[in-house]
Amino acid sequence: MLKERVRSIPLLVGVALWIATLSLYLSTLAPTLTWGWDGKAVDGGEFLAAANTLGIPHPPGYPTYTLLLKAFATLVPIGDFAYRGNLLSAILASGSVVLVYWVTLRFCRSIRPEAPATLVTTGAALGGAVLATSPLFWSQAVVTEVYTLNALFAGALLAIATHLTLPGKQDLLPSATRWLALFGFLLGIGLGNHLTLLAVAVPLIIWLWSALGWRKLASPWMIAAFIVGIGIYAYLPIRAAQDPPISWGNADSLKGVAWMLTARPYQDYLFGVPPGTIPTRLVSWTELVFSQFNPLGLFLGLMAIGPLRTRLPGFFLPALGSIAVISVYSIFYNTVDFEVLMIPAFLLFTVWLGVGFFWISATWVRDFADTLTVLWKSGLRIHAFHQVLILGLLAFVLLPGIAVVLNYGSQNLRDDRTASESARGLMDTVPDGSVLVSTGEKDVFSLWYMRYVEMPGRDVAVIAAPLMQFDWYLSDVHRMYPDRIPAMTASDFPEAFGRIVQHNDGGARVFFTFRNTALLDSVDLRQVGEIYEASVR
Repeated sequence: MLKERVRSIPLLVGVALWIATLSLYLSTLAPTLTWGWDGKAVDGGEFLAAANTLGIPHPPGYPTYTLLLKAFATLVPIGDFAYRGNLLSAILASGSVVLVYWVTLRFCRSIRPEAPATLVTTGAALGGAVLATSPLFWSQAVVTEVYTLNALFAGALLAIATHLTLPGKQDLLPSATRWLALFGFLLGIGLGNHLTLLAVAVPLIIWLWSALGWRKLASPWMIAAFIVGIGIYAYLPIRAAQDPPISWGNADSLKGVAWMLTARPYQDYLFGVPPGTIPTRLVSWTELVFSQFNPLGLFLGLMAIGPLRTRLPGFFLPALGSIAVISVYSIFYNTVDFEVLMIPAFLLFTVWLGVGFFWISATWVRDFADTLTVLWKSGLRIHAFHQVLILGLLAFVLLPGIAVVLNYGSQNLRDDRTASESARGLMDTVPDGSVLVSTGEKDVFSLWYMRYVEMPGRDVAVIAAPLMQFDWYLSDVHRMYPDRIPAMTASDFPEAFGRIVQHNDGGARVFFTFRNTALLDSVDLRQVGEIYEASVR
């Protein structure tokens, strides 16, 4: 009976951690369309619109996320479509936290099998709780974005690799083949959500290779399962051929698929940080790391290096390489939201953090008891154990506790309707049968959401100015609105805008959400509320 109670403690703690994490996210969940904390969810409007219409969002197309979001929002009719997307993120994020807890639990047990179960569970729960309350991860758990699903796939791959390697080869039954097949399938379908999953998967494959050998790792079942998973990308050409309203890149052609999968519009962002701004970017990255864990968390994570390096070298070196690759990629990726790319690295580090606390705690109990056992014998071990539990409680207060207190206000989006009200206000300003040209991801994607999700009956041609540099986009909008958008090829913005205004002279009204002085050479702009109506000069 006692043994069963001891075994149930980790399960109960895991369930409690999941409930607490999900409750935290639900209490701060955005009620509808949002741009998120510090503008880190501006893509949400596009993902929601693409999912609702079964379209194709920006490269590489995110077919896994698009289809999952569509299925979830259809099966869970709670709130508006955007709220369901936010709710999905909360569920995925809390699941990722539980996976981190489970993995850390296995690591701690493997490093010191003789350690008390309570210490093992405390260290694992601390790692999961720190990830759950880290502001960057938290910010993605309450909005519609792809990064919590990416974290869930990373956590699942890590959990499978842990299950297959830590017990030892003698414990690997034929069921290992099924676990490897699941690993391959999750890797394939996970890459259909975000290609950066490779930065975690490749090191894990190296770990599996060192533990199992290439012959077992190259199982035909694993390879076949991976092919099935990565086959999710067949969605792109199949759906693109049906001309959905949101469809990037002419993905129904081989050239278009290649353009999407290679993320051609964003290739210049990779290592695109100007040399003169690298020191500033490094400072920003350092501040980001400290803001997620604070000095105590970093200390605990670094304390795991010793036991991981000596007792689990097959995991330590690949994990260190993964964290390094993700960090370099994030630092030199020239976008304003480069921080979100660090989430898989932070997920790995929170495992280290939990292991570090456990290692310190277990060492304290062992050494303190061994030193003075002559005086107090077994009673001393209980005394030392209680001291460690106090330290554990203090660690929870100083890490996840302080994180909640400091960040709850900024992460709380439950009253945030700014993006929804802004897009609705713009749509209400223009009449049906008009053209509304917008620029910037915040406005464009929010208007797409309003047009194709909340107001599908409105007849407004919402045009994304930045995409008018691509022939495929000009062809698409001409196909959808032949009476309002003339047939054009890519040209400079003022010329293209001028042609749209001239084409609709005496017909459809044309509005801009921005004022471009280059337009004034050929058109007049008259302010109407917060937008501008254009007419031929």
